Amino acid sequence: MKKRFVACVMTVVVVAGLFAGCGKKKEAETSFSDSETIKIGVGVPMTGGSAELGGRVFNGAELAVDEINEAGGVKGKKIELVSMDDKADPKEAANVAKLFVADKDIVACIAGYNSSCTLSGAPIYNKAGLVHIAVGSSSPKVSTAGDYTFRVWNSDVYRATFDLDVIIDAGYKKIGIIYQNDDFGQGALEVAKERLKEEGIEPLVAEGYLLGETIDFNTVITKMVDTGCEAVFAIADETELAAFAKQCVQQGYNPFISATGTYNPSVISLGGDAVEGMVGDSYFDPDNVPEKAKEFFDKYNDKYSANGVRTEDPTSPCAYAAIYMLKAAIEDGAETREDIQKYLANLKDFETVVGSLSFDENGDVKIPLVAVQIKDGAFAAYK
Repeated sequence: MKKRFVACVMTVVVVAGLFAGCGKKKEAETSFSDSETIKIGVGVPMTGGSAELGGRVFNGAELAVDEINEAGGVKGKKIELVSMDDKADPKEAANVAKLFVADKDIVACIAGYNSSCTLSGAPIYNKAGLVHIAVGSSSPKVSTAGDYTFRVWNSDVYRATFDLDVIIDAGYKKIGIIYQNDDFGQGALEVAKERLKEEGIEPLVAEGYLLGETIDFNTVITKMVDTGCEAVFAIADETELAAFAKQCVQQGYNPFISATGTYNPSVISLGGDAVEGMVGDSYFDPDNVPEKAKEFFDKYNDKYSANGVRTEDPTSPCAYAAIYMLKAAIEDGAETREDIQKYLANLKDFETVVGSLSFDENGDVKIPLVAVQIKDGAFAAYK
């Protein structure tokens, strides 16, 4: 779906509840040039099964806002982040979207970590003409969600293929798949099946699980053992990925695992020795992190690291980059929500901590990936 317009915006930090609604049709544009502050909504999971990752999205956005405000703001105005918890629940995400849309002081949003939440909110944002930038949503469906839907994250058309190709390139033919049974997991599963079909491979096992509910993977592991799966493609985030790996060890099963959620320090802390050798993807080579990214992670960990545990996962820098895109839009003269959409739709070669980014006609970016592996309890380049 082609983006018809472009634009950028800035932020606010306030935790709000859920009430209100949104208009049935897009109202006349209201300029925010006379507002005292620049408000940006952040609607991500702060509780529920994806709370840790949602928190990193918020932290990355907040870090950017703090930097911008300390330097004088945008055109002399401070940014405020208005934060709401979508609980990784599509229904809650729709409620959050209605609240953001109804607040005419909000110029744009970073909203949607889970793909299902992004897709639930997208019709509301698009009907009202409010930009929402998704960080973390990889479902291919996001590409066609609407002109006001953007994402600073890779689609699984690219990412899932990359992670699966690690298995294919290693020569494995007997492959099993586990996947999160929602828009994220189902989208990646379809991409994976098409890629395997190109190689003449049919997955021996393809089993879904429910985010935040499935804790026992022993049945699917038994199926993988019985069918002779030598490698597993895991479309999963940290909690379930670590649980799956530990239960594999408990059953004496040692497959080669490549997963979409590997590059997360929580995988190591939760999985311990069981995740040793697991492969995944990252925007950074752990052995050669670019200087700009190092500087970001130093600042991020100084402010947010828990118990001195350093994190270099890609979620927070993508949210950080999204805020700076919105800053650029306002500096370029954006004064309405539509102006921000127009700016973003035409954004090309924008330098960020995750590289030079351009939005395509679907509001997608393509961030180069590198393969990583857990070695000796730490992340290293996969070779």
